[in-house]
Amino acid sequence: MAGLVAAMCVSIAAIGWMHTSQGRQLLARLGVSCPVDTVDSQVVLSMRNNAISRERGSLAAPDRPALGLQLDRSTEMDVAGQMARDNVHCDEISRGFRYLRCRGVPAQLLRTNGPPVSEIWFSFKPDRTLMAINLYRRGMTESETRQSWRIALENLREALGAPTATTGDATLTSLMEKPVAVARVEYSYSDYVATVTASHLPYGGLAVREQYMSAKAAH
Repeated sequence: MAGLVAAMCVSIAAIGWMHTSQGRQLLARLGVSCPVDTVDSQVVLSMRNNAISRERGSLAAPDRPALGLQLDRSTEMDVAGQMARDNVHCDEISRGFRYLRCRGVPAQLLRTNGPPVSEIWFSFKPDRTLMAINLYRRGMTESETRQSWRIALENLREALGAPTATTGDATLTSLMEKPVAVARVEYSYSDYVATVTASHLPYGGLAVREQYMSAKAAH
């Protein structure tokens, strides 16, 4: 089990969640220290590049939607400034990479709508440009979960067309009926990866996570 959880830490899809209080509590209970807390940035960078190389597709994305920001171009200062102007509190965190963790972000500020955002993580490369965004909505009702899922998928479909991969029941019917279930829609390109994941987990309830990531190698 410890090996599995340690492997999750280097997965680009798990990094954001492992930095949440729930993720860190799980690691602590299992006696596993996530590598991003203890290794230097270049080691984490190498793990990130290896992980994203397994996620990316072969063709370039026709667009790279990222909640109104620009992957590989928007800087940490740009993002922090935008959040400050909108009176959103963000914590600066350095764990291998640099992050801004923002809570209480109105969905409208992210050029979307739907239920309130629980928290959002902005991840930055060593040159302080935006590498990834992880947006979380947790503890939702069934209707809020369906709304969050629908809006995220509609926005991606409008920009990119049909997804490159779907896992689980994209209608969310089985997700609502089962105590443990996950549905995932993915867009994988050579320079961009976006995923929307809906989950129904014990003690965690219903949640939707949106991820928007640069698939370019970071330096």
